[in-house]
Amino acid sequence: MSKRSSAHTNAQRQGRMRDLGTCQICGSRNHPEGHHAMDYQFGGSSKVSNIVTLCHSCHQKVHRGEMDIKIL
Repeated sequence: MSKRSSAHTNAQRQGRMRDLGTCQICGSRNHPEGHHAMDYQFGGSSKVSNIVTLCHSCHQKVHRGEMDIKIL
């Protein structure tokens, strides 16, 4: 996988700010992370609209396939 551009990092930061550092699944504010709804490696954009804030725990569950997210 190639290195992510600063646009992706900026989008993740802006998404966390938009979501007030709050996990959009469980409401936790513990270690918020920006998650690409459509993964970068599959062509996901570097736009804030493709980012959802998740706590570390929920983020790990999404990546393990234990939880799905949908952006409406």
